[in-house]
Amino acid sequence: MGIKERKEREKKRRRNAILNAAKRIIRQNGVEGMSMNQVADLTELNKATLYSYFSNKDDLIDAVVYDGLVLLEKELEKSDQDPGPGLQRVLNLTGATFDFYREYPVYFYALNHQERRGPGAERGTPFSVKGNEVASRIFDKIRENIKRGIEDGSIRREVNINRLLVLFFSNTYGVMHTVLAKEDVYVDVLGLNHEEVERSALEFLEYFLEGRQKQ
Repeated sequence: MGIKERKEREKKRRRNAILNAAKRIIRQNGVEGMSMNQVADLTELNKATLYSYFSNKDDLIDAVVYDGLVLLEKELEKSDQDPGPGLQRVLNLTGATFDFYREYPVYFYALNHQERRGPGAERGTPFSVKGNEVASRIFDKIRENIKRGIEDGSIRREVNINRLLVLFFSNTYGVMHTVLAKEDVYVDVLGLNHEEVERSALEFLEYFLEGRQKQ
């Protein structure tokens, strides 16, 4: 192995170490409780080296979100193998998204922080651009299955696909925020569990989309 290859491997190793440290801190303290100083301490890297990989905390969070979206896309590919009608495929994608963020909540915490940035926040970082590209592919997959459902009659024809994509994001985002952050409400106050919350969200989406009246 040449010098160039060794340098690239070391660079990749350090990047992964920084990302893993950030995810570990986010799991323990939340995004707001993570600082670049903590990441530097955990990775035993000096601040100058850390900032040569990620320009600031938001850049690092964007990288965490990007990694999560890459993994989510792979999981959705697995869940989209059903040859059934478009409606079922959309529901499968929604359920797989619930499963993913419940299994890997650190990615949702990072996404939640990213979504709550103010209108003046920098949104054109390299990792945010790459993340948007992955998110666009995910939405294209959902769009394709909505079209499939409209064509096969499992989704009603008058559905506006763009509005539905907004609803899809709002639905999954809101449900996961509830499941991960509001357990004291849906468990202690309402006597529900996360399976019931997620199942009801899927039923709500199915009722909205269905092209034929249930008997």
